[in-house]
Amino acid sequence: MRPGPPLDVLAGAVAVGVEVSSIRGRRVLAVSIPVRSVKLEVTTSRTVPGQVTFEAPRDWVPTHDDSPLGNFGQRVQVVALIDHHGRTDRVELGWFQISDWKEGAEAVSVTALDLMQTLEEDPFAWGSSPAVGATLRSEAQRLAGSLPVVLDDGVSDVPISSLTQWGTSRTEAIRDLCAAQGVAYRVGADASLHIHPIRDAREPQATYTARDLLVDAPRSAVKRRPNRVYVTGSRTEGSGEEESVTRWTGESTATMDPYHPSEYGWVTDHREFNAATGGEQVQKAAETYMREALAKASSRSLEIVPDPRVETGDVIAAVIEHDDGTTEHLVGRVTAYSLPVGAPDGTMRVDVEELAW
Repeated sequence: MRPGPPLDVLAGAVAVGVEVSSIRGRRVLAVSIPVRSVKLEVTTSRTVPGQVTFEAPRDWVPTHDDSPLGNFGQRVQVVALIDHHGRTDRVELGWFQISDWKEGAEAVSVTALDLMQTLEEDPFAWGSSPAVGATLRSEAQRLAGSLPVVLDDGVSDVPISSLTQWGTSRTEAIRDLCAAQGVAYRVGADASLHIHPIRDAREPQATYTARDLLVDAPRSAVKRRPNRVYVTGSRTEGSGEEESVTRWTGESTATMDPYHPSEYGWVTDHREFNAATGGEQVQKAAETYMREALAKASSRSLEIVPDPRVETGDVIAAVIEHDDGTTEHLVGRVTAYSLPVGAPDGTMRVDVEELAW
């Protein structure tokens, strides 16, 4: 979670605002840009997870390369402001690169993406492998280019095999590198790529109840989960007539009730594992993916009073009181959220994968 005021402050009488500034390279182009309708949306299912949208007055329409809202490398910093008891807390939501703007009758609409976009736009010319002696930090930094890499507490700087082979996509290579080490990643508010541990249900970082921030938590059907996982990997050696390809396949199944294929059928999740260097790795990956799939009891969407501290990967708890008088306790990992920034009457949607353990 981002640093910020605790739940009891957010649930009380507060005034909210937003501050947006613009830079290009090392130059500050504008501070405190007058903006409205600011929304930050993040989902881990996208290659570039984060997107912020907002509107500015029409006289802020870009007219040259250095206009604060242009898309020639301009980045905006978005900060949520929370005023309570005469004190203003600043919650930095991050830096975003402007990708698009559109002039309207009364305002200019701006879309900016999180800094994973800088890697998605800059693939390698050829596939590559880690250098001899590479570690998680050094290889992640090589793949991330100019985006600084930070290993959060709980992540070890383990060796990475030089036999690993990546394609040309930096973002896909970082995804596979982290999957191979059982860790996750996200761009933090400090404009660095943070590699962080995957949290489980034992340590929820916040608990939401109807007495504070929880507004609604509708139930829905559990998505059909895989009962079979295939993971495939390969390594190419040599070239031309001497080229040889070694392929490995890992398989893991879950055939206990209620997933027995005679009634449930086969639901197969097939993943390619570019970081594989041997058969044991792909088998371990298959077992890991299978365990993760079964650990997700369901997906839920929570509606809460805006909490700008929430980030993807956080594990949160909710105490839900249903109309029939029953109380439900759930713990889930945040996979997506939609945050209205600076909107006093707005509500925040948080999507979680409910964890079964």
